[in-house]
Amino acid sequence: MNRKNAVSVLAALTVLSASGVAQAADTAPTASYCHYNGTLSCFKTFRELVNAASFGAVQDAPLTPPGGAAATLALSARMEKGNKYLSSMHFANPDWTGNVLSIAANGCKGDMPLPAVMNFHVINSAFDNRVNSEVGMNGCQVSPAADPNHTGYVGHARPIGWHNSGTALYNQITSVSYYRTPTRDEAAKACQNGTAKCTLDAGASSSIVTGESKAVAFSTNCTSVLQNRALWWETSVANEESMQTEYGQKLTIGLEFGDLKTGIEASFAQRYGHSTTNTTTFKQQDTVNIPPRTRSILYKTPVFEVLSGSATAEMNDGGAIATLPWTVKQAVADGSDGLTWDEVPLTAAELKNTALCPMSGGVTRAL
Repeated sequence: MNRKNAVSVLAALTVLSASGVAQAADTAPTASYCHYNGTLSCFKTFRELVNAASFGAVQDAPLTPPGGAAATLALSARMEKGNKYLSSMHFANPDWTGNVLSIAANGCKGDMPLPAVMNFHVINSAFDNRVNSEVGMNGCQVSPAADPNHTGYVGHARPIGWHNSGTALYNQITSVSYYRTPTRDEAAKACQNGTAKCTLDAGASSSIVTGESKAVAFSTNCTSVLQNRALWWETSVANEESMQTEYGQKLTIGLEFGDLKTGIEASFAQRYGHSTTNTTTFKQQDTVNIPPRTRSILYKTPVFEVLSGSATAEMNDGGAIATLPWTVKQAVADGSDGLTWDEVPLTAAELKNTALCPMSGGVTRAL
């Protein structure tokens, strides 16, 4: 958008004052690297800006922005540790290089109010219509807009964003608003109730893992000679489709996840060649040799096929996004694989116990 008329100044914000806003608009110098926290300070190098904006926590930043999403995110994470009020950084070029404006306006964590709308033409006209990439900080996701006070063409909130030549917001950003990054639990619930658009991300990793051993049968030989026993046994293992929340909790992916659940199961079937089930049942007969006066216990150690990936939840109230790691874990019906026997000598009391040692010389039983 071309030159705009300012319709209002910044909304009320705990770290800003009306006089501070006026001062920024009246006295703001034109410089390459600036920091705004109610008043504007500009620096000759990016390193000096980062040092000041992080309260000295980061003193080894490069003289100019490193560029690239990975490097920008890594640097912003270090800066956040020194300044919990940082909310965003904005760059002149779409690759997080060029002139830089960092903004400290409460961040988006803790109990502090969310940052107010930030108008670049108020902070410093040198950045109005001249920033084309951004990164949110301290849990903030940034939503850019073409007109003052977050109006006109508005972009979705993102933790990191860029605007290439030819796109709607290239050299057209005049204001930004902030959204708190939703937790995984909030995002998963939004996927369930339809208040988020949830899609599978490309790519998933597969692995084969072993589960916990489970006792499935036992046999006692109360005689003084080796016994051969035939044992029928059956057991079921619970399979799992889940999402991982922040605190190690697992949220089961049920039918309410709709297309997301369908897509996850289709990805699993494509990888392993069979569909998912709620349980896997093992059922077979095994012949074992039981030493004299011994109780032998049969254990089954299941093998699981695991497919892991992620989904993106895009919240409908502004488009803030969250990543949801998911896992499908299915036991493999693999016959006798994973079977072990544990042999324990019978005590004198057990040999006298007719429930364990009847006249037949022993008991064979599935658990």
